[in-house]
Amino acid sequence: MEKSHRIAMSHVRPGVNYLDFHFAAMEVLAQGLHDWGLLPVSVDEALSPAGQQHRRYIVCGVGHHLGLDVHDCSKAEWEDYMGADLQPGVVMTVEPGLYFHTNDLSVPPELRGIGVRLEDDLLVTDAGAEVLSEALPIDAAGVEQWTRQHMPSA
Repeated sequence: MEKSHRIAMSHVRPGVNYLDFHFAAMEVLAQGLHDWGLLPVSVDEALSPAGQQHRRYIVCGVGHHLGLDVHDCSKAEWEDYMGADLQPGVVMTVEPGLYFHTNDLSVPPELRGIGVRLEDDLLVTDAGAEVLSEALPIDAAGVEQWTRQHMPSA
C-alpha cells in the first residue's frame, strides 16, 4: 500500500496529466494483488480497459482535487478536470486503498473484513508538490510509533 501511495504522490507535479497519479497507483496495487495470488489474470490484463479485475478490491479512485470543485464533479468538462494537466496552486488528495469484504471467499480468511487506506494532501507548486499532511506518518512503523505517543495508556 505504501509503495502505491508514494508512486502516486510522485506523479503530482505541474504539467503532469491529472490521471497519471491514478494509473501509477493502480499499476502498483494490481501488481501487489497479483503477487498475493488474488488476480485471476495477468497484471496487464487486469489493467486493460476490458479487464479491471483489480478493481474488485479498490472501491473508489485513488484521489481527487480538494477545494470547491472536488470529487465527482458532474458539470466539469473532461478537458478541464480529468483530461487536464496539473497546475501550480491545485490541491490534490492522494488516497489509494484496498478493501476486502468480510464474505469474499477469493481472499484469505486473515484479510477478510480489512480495509487499508493511506491519504495525503498535496499542493502543486512551481517546482513539484508540497505534502501538506507530511507531519503524519504513512509507513507501518511510523503509524505504530505515532499511535503509542498520542493514545492514552490503557
